[in-house]
Amino acid sequence: MRKTLVFSVFTLAVAGAFLLPASNGLAGAKNPTIPTRVISTSPPLRWEDAMVSGNGSTGIMVMGLPLEDRIIVNHEKFWVVGNDFRPKTPDLREAWKEARVMAQKGRYLDADMHIVEAVRRINKELYGENFTGNRPRYDRTHPGFHLLVSTDSNGSPLGYRREMNLETGEISVFWTDNRGDWVRRIFVSRTDDVIVMELTAPAGASVAANLRLAEAPGKLDGDMEAVKIDHQDDEIYLHATYGRKMGKKTAEGYQALARVIVSGGSYRAVAEERLEISGAASVLVIMCIEYLDVAAKADREGLRRSLSGLPGDYNELLEPHARIHGEMFNRVTLDLGGRPETITSSEELIARALKGESLAEFFELMHAVGRYALICGGTGEMAPTLMGLWGNEWDPPWDGRYTFDANLNLAISAVSQGNLPDAMETYAAFLERNLDDWRKNAKLMYGCRGSVADLCQGWRHGAVLMATYPWTGGVGWLAAYLYDHYLFTGDREFLRDHTLPMLREAADFYTDFLPQYPELDGRYVFYPSISPENVPIMTPLDQSTNVVPNSTGEIAICREVFTNLIAGSRELGIHEDNIPDWEKILDKLPDYVINEDGALAEWAFPGLGDKYNHRHSSHLYPVWPGLEISPDRSPKLFEAARVALEKRLETGLGNNSAHGIMHVSLVAARLKNADLMWRMLTVFAQQPFLNTSFFTCHNIGPRIYNLDATFSMPAVLTEMLVYSEPGLIELLPSLPRTKFRRGTLRGLLARGGIAIEELSWNDTLGAVNVTFRSQTDQTVKLRLGVYLRYVSTESPVERDRVSGSERDGWTIHLPAGRSLSLQCRY
Repeated sequence: MRKTLVFSVFTLAVAGAFLLPASNGLAGAKNPTIPTRVISTSPPLRWEDAMVSGNGSTGIMVMGLPLEDRIIVNHEKFWVVGNDFRPKTPDLREAWKEARVMAQKGRYLDADMHIVEAVRRINKELYGENFTGNRPRYDRTHPGFHLLVSTDSNGSPLGYRREMNLETGEISVFWTDNRGDWVRRIFVSRTDDVIVMELTAPAGASVAANLRLAEAPGKLDGDMEAVKIDHQDDEIYLHATYGRKMGKKTAEGYQALARVIVSGGSYRAVAEERLEISGAASVLVIMCIEYLDVAAKADREGLRRSLSGLPGDYNELLEPHARIHGEMFNRVTLDLGGRPETITSSEELIARALKGESLAEFFELMHAVGRYALICGGTGEMAPTLMGLWGNEWDPPWDGRYTFDANLNLAISAVSQGNLPDAMETYAAFLERNLDDWRKNAKLMYGCRGSVADLCQGWRHGAVLMATYPWTGGVGWLAAYLYDHYLFTGDREFLRDHTLPMLREAADFYTDFLPQYPELDGRYVFYPSISPENVPIMTPLDQSTNVVPNSTGEIAICREVFTNLIAGSRELGIHEDNIPDWEKILDKLPDYVINEDGALAEWAFPGLGDKYNHRHSSHLYPVWPGLEISPDRSPKLFEAARVALEKRLETGLGNNSAHGIMHVSLVAARLKNADLMWRMLTVFAQQPFLNTSFFTCHNIGPRIYNLDATFSMPAVLTEMLVYSEPGLIELLPSLPRTKFRRGTLRGLLARGGIAIEELSWNDTLGAVNVTFRSQTDQTVKLRLGVYLRYVSTESPVERDRVSGSERDGWTIHLPAGRSLSLQCRY
């Protein structure tokens, strides 16, 4: 069963103060139009084109075929168990001591291979002499099963259409035959934790249909021990047991029970393989999914009792769910001046975007779908994976798992500014459930306190499996979003209970880890370190590897951890005795390096040169997601970061993956570069990354179902419109104003505990209107992406709240708990 989110009184107060409804009307006018549906007029040929819904824990993918439909049922805990044993972190403390000696002599590859051999030897000791390979297997995401729906037809289906309603989470399929108009609707209830499907016949006609549960094809040997499916007259039941046990005495599994309610007509189970319905006015299916820690403890009768207490009416089940889902979806809305009502289908919009047309409508829908995906797939017990909550493969690329060196990081990037504390609660809980294993990693890998995450993992454990890819910066990067959440919301309780404890885990690790390698010129050296997936140019070539000293990304993460930990501790008046020691560590961190090309170097260590042709941009961490490098505080580094990004783009950005484009786009926003932002948006739009569901893939084609871009596009578009840090708000910092000449953004949060109730702009008039509401009485500097020549309050009696006409910003005094509207001209 999915969790019930529990918020503190303070968090509820904050959320309640910031929740803003969307409205409809003309784009750029007082009531903007926003897209609320994905409409497809072509039956899908691939499962990747299926439309999706979910309640955070349970998900569905609906193919939407009128006569032979397939609903793929997913769950956040549907992961194949990878091993019969529970994986353990290898004890590499002595091996790393020896590897450090080799690294000091420039023998980086020898040191790396020394760790590889140590891991192989230790794994045989842990798992037996027959164990082969460098690591145990990761768990894999997989589809649970398929619900197959077959209906008869009188004449060929015409007028086909399928819709994904972003405001309600409802998927509908429409078609017409000789008897009239047919509709099939389905959603995943957030309030009742069930899948609900209704098939309704036209007036004067009746439903003749077959319902059948089936295993999803494609499982690998050993994945499942048994799957039992039982069709009865008024219910369908499935029980599954995993084949491997991960060291447990009993296997895990899952069960599903569907209650079938037929209005009129008759129904009967046929040969236990399907449920046959005829002569019905409508058919209602209510299905409950339950993950089982012990497969043998399945309770079919318990599910039956749970379903029997629910109303047998589709609309009655939909209404409370749609109310909650819609409120979450509409907290933030974006209108870029498009006219979504002129677009007939997702197929048409994608085709136009590939030609560089209708990009306002395209990105409005991308923003809306991204929020929808986060709500449906990121608000259960688990953070979203590479594929969110969905998928239809038993052996997906990268196992469908969590990846902590850009992917989950991008997925969560739009959560806090997008006013989704629900998803941040899930994310924080996911990190915290792994702490026991992450602490063992730090101790056994490096002999340190604190926590270290593996580069990748599933949800059952967090033990390091990829021991030859030492990702020591993972916990720090993951913790950054917790601190950012505090900056956006001002939630001191969240800061105390979640943020500072996680930052302390990272800081304790660095405190013990950094002194283990000899200093260089009185500064710490990070070894081992990596810049995710990239390898420096170095000599001798036979020592080339990605495990080298002082990756810029690792240095930046560490600096941010201690900076935020000190600031947060001072805010709460805690850890005062530790702060001087933390400040000393900050003083000894390596400086960033600007290379001979004038670019921010990816490695800050002698003899390591930059390799620009790569999809990751982790060395730009202090620009994004960090707030460290800015034109005010560090203009030389700011320019060097710009050059570094241009070097990436000149050489092709690696394999041109969707997540690489998103990463660069977010950096472009922080560099306040409207031309570069437009370049990246058009690069994305004019390549086939999108399925007809408007969910994305990793590669062009579209190939490899992957939601990096889906989840992070809302962050790209809103960072383009608002940059904030405590005491500073900059409007339209990287907006291509001649491309999006007018628009309206509502409900976004800004750092400092400020809600942007409405931001509208009209480039033709040179006008920006904005309404702020601050939790506290505070003064901020207000800037625009171009010179702001005039600022005034909407109310004459409040004009003393605006002062100055400096080229670098206006001073605005925001009252606590009250809206302040400003009229700006540029």
